[in-house]
Amino acid sequence: MHKLADIARDLEAFGRLLLPRILTQACRDPNAAAFGCFDRDWWHYKIRDFPSIILQQAGYTAWLARDLPGASGQADFLAGLACGACRFWNRRAVRHHAFEEYYPWESGYPPLAFSTLAVMKLAAAGVVDKAEICRGAAVAARQLVRRFEGQAANQQVAGLAALAWLRRVHPDLVARADFDSLKVRTLALQTSEGWFEEYGGPDLGYLSVAIDSLWDLFDATGDDAYILAAGRALSFLGFAAMLSGAAGGLGMRQSRNTDYVLPYGLARFIKDRPGARDLAGALLQRLYGDVACPGHFLHAVDDRYACHYTGASVIAACLALRSLVPAAPTAAAAPAGWSGFALIDVTTTRPSRPMEKLFPESGIYFRVTPDTSLTISLNKGGILTWRRDDAWASDFGWVVRQAGTDFVNHWWSRSNWTWSREGDGWVVRGNLVPAREELGAPWTHAALRAASLLLGSRIVKRLKNRLIFAEKGSILAFERRVRVADDRARVDDVIANVPEEAVVLPAPRACRRHVASADSWHAEDAERVHNMRVEQSTKREGSRFSAATTYTFA
Repeated sequence: MHKLADIARDLEAFGRLLLPRILTQACRDPNAAAFGCFDRDWWHYKIRDFPSIILQQAGYTAWLARDLPGASGQADFLAGLACGACRFWNRRAVRHHAFEEYYPWESGYPPLAFSTLAVMKLAAAGVVDKAEICRGAAVAARQLVRRFEGQAANQQVAGLAALAWLRRVHPDLVARADFDSLKVRTLALQTSEGWFEEYGGPDLGYLSVAIDSLWDLFDATGDDAYILAAGRALSFLGFAAMLSGAAGGLGMRQSRNTDYVLPYGLARFIKDRPGARDLAGALLQRLYGDVACPGHFLHAVDDRYACHYTGASVIAACLALRSLVPAAPTAAAAPAGWSGFALIDVTTTRPSRPMEKLFPESGIYFRVTPDTSLTISLNKGGILTWRRDDAWASDFGWVVRQAGTDFVNHWWSRSNWTWSREGDGWVVRGNLVPAREELGAPWTHAALRAASLLLGSRIVKRLKNRLIFAEKGSILAFERRVRVADDRARVDDVIANVPEEAVVLPAPRACRRHVASADSWHAEDAERVHNMRVEQSTKREGSRFSAATTYTFA
């Protein structure tokens, strides 16, 4: 098992490799009108006609990077670039329907929340004079106070953190009553199991984004309520990641399909909260012990998300970890109400005897033995992964293809799926969800731009319903039974009412539900089954399709 000092060193080495990729995205010419813009597709390649303002977070990353080893000679340059990023943000923030991410005049909440948070932290640090960004700050404050993102809670937590730092920099722009009201509503998005709502369910990648932002809230306010919420989130994240057996968390088995977990929140718990140090330290070892290996999930993060929140989290974690190894138990005392959130013995990755755990709110089931781990996502049509050492089998169900539409069970939903225990296994029932590809074209973009110019954020809900939340019913009834015993797992599937002309295909790892930061490369893309024996038989009788699949460790 890697020691924290080794992980800190390897993570720092990765951060130094990541920084040039991030800086390449920036316009670095101080005489250019686009100086400080981090959207290379706009200022350099000129293949986009607006700058995606969410990428201005990378200005904060550049400023943090001044303290990386070997960067002392570049400190003035990095600080100047960060200042330029703030000024560029301010010029864009005051424009009509500002805060664009995916299309012009978007008035999007994520670019509003994340870019404002980064700029206000830089202003609070004195990187830019607050008078230079006051107009943009006023626009951002008005929007953050009146808007609320309840479907993607990580964005709302980031928005609340942006407001907290706005109050630090421009206290006259945010009324205390408005902030307190949003605080109550935001923290209410956390479930009793510890996760925050992300498109109707839990997602470890976005949960780690929320944890990072909860630390930003604590730093801005000193309010332990945010650390208590982060602790509950850490507990769920730790339990799920420790038991799932999949590096990067649960991946496709969760609501938003992410394969990463950000490191900064974990590093802060290790550094500043002794009550959670064991859990956070064990989780960091589990998730980042092999960060130097090319197969680690961080290496699959694209440049956009390196500029978004990933780069800042990595660099901030490096700086937090530098001073703590070996950690002395003399850090700040645990806040009142902290009772220790570890649910399992996190010093080991496998229990000494078989155990199982169901999270009924999330519909995620774990079965763990001393050498195997089984994860079933019951609210995602029963997709599952079974692992032992370097052997795994992932089963994502089926695709029924008919007349240009794919009907899938690999789709997160609380309302569509019902599930229950059946002996030593589970049965999942529901209806396949129709999924039609949405590909960009000049005329669709022209219509989108015209609508956004006139309506701004009022069209966002309709776009989300079309791309993300579309759950139109179908007559294709799906039933899955899963049974696992010793070294053998049996999956029995039945699809009823299949049209005669339809084709039934095994489902790939990819989920047809649109999530922007998902879909990084993963070994399961190439091998859903690795070092295991598979026996499968299928049958079509009229409109009924059935399949029996057995997985056995070799």
